[in-house]
Amino acid sequence: MATYSAQAISPDGLVATVRSAASGDKITPDSNVILRVTNASGGDVDLTISAYGNTRYGSANAAKVVTIATATTKAILLTASEFVNPADGLISLSWESTTSVTFTVERV
Repeated sequence: MATYSAQAISPDGLVATVRSAASGDKITPDSNVILRVTNASGGDVDLTISAYGNTRYGSANAAKVVTIATATTKAILLTASEFVNPADGLISLSWESTTSVTFTVERV
């Protein structure tokens, strides 16, 4: 379990630090956070991003589930405030599998 902050993409570019997916990964919220996930495993992997609070109609906000297909990289924009846990101020990631799954955390 680790907490990661977004690395800024500058006009000169960014060589982002690649992280191995692990149980309990968290991200420090930032403006225009891009989570870039690479799945090198033999099957699709679901990533669940926890959501907190309620909609304006009183229903609980639904967690976001993103499927990363085998042998692909998917960029996910994380700008919604409902992903931030009010207890710790972080965004929680839950991986279906962490085998051969890596990610970077970037911001524009």
